[in-house]
Amino acid sequence: MESNKRQIKQHMRKVRLRTVLAVLVVIALMVIFALKAPAFDVSKYEVTGNHYYSDQEIANMGNCALGVNIFTGVDCGDIRDRLAKDPYMARVSVRRKLPSTVTISITERVQTAAIVYGDSFVVIDEEGTVLRKTTIDPKVTVLRGLNISGMTLGETIKVDEDVLMRQCMDIINSMKANNMYFKSITISQAEAKAYVLDNLMVRGVPDNIIFALENNDIQLVVQELFNQGIERGTIKVTGDNYVSYTPEVEH
Repeated sequence: MESNKRQIKQHMRKVRLRTVLAVLVVIALMVIFALKAPAFDVSKYEVTGNHYYSDQEIANMGNCALGVNIFTGVDCGDIRDRLAKDPYMARVSVRRKLPSTVTISITERVQTAAIVYGDSFVVIDEEGTVLRKTTIDPKVTVLRGLNISGMTLGETIKVDEDVLMRQCMDIINSMKANNMYFKSITISQAEAKAYVLDNLMVRGVPDNIIFALENNDIQLVVQELFNQGIERGTIKVTGDNYVSYTPEVEH
């Protein structure tokens, strides 16, 4: 009698187990079917944080395909790695947003300056990272007087004059922080020449120029000159915190 009861219990357990497994299989098939439904086909890539590249350029660079299944047809890691190879990309994040959108969040390196290199320009960010080489005016502050000894896209540029390079970047940082813009800076061991316009420049040692920028002295002189319609001359900055103007352009 006891043996029959045990057999019945064992049989019931097997039946319940088979029932549970059957239910799990059905659920799994339903999930697989649902995940492969057209609702999960990628219809859009949302790109944020990009300024240098357009949304479409980002999508092309990432080899982003529309119409593929968001789970099986999208490799977020591959998209991220493809984009991260570009020197303009400081950080890249790629995520799925169900049911049919992939988000790409980018932090770009910002073009800050360009160093003259023969007939070309080497564009760098504020940390000196090489972003690109171009023969077209890059529309950032152009640096002259530096000799490039090595450059690799995505890596810090190498110049013979490390101190002068740092002084140029210090001037640019002060310029940006104090509502001023220089088209170009020509640097030497003796002084810096920061050009507001092609024929209007600020001349002095870098520390004095930075001090005058922080005290708004250069900005006031430039504004007064512009108010008078003057766009030519030399603004001299000396060590005694004295700023003067002469109509001569002392190239």
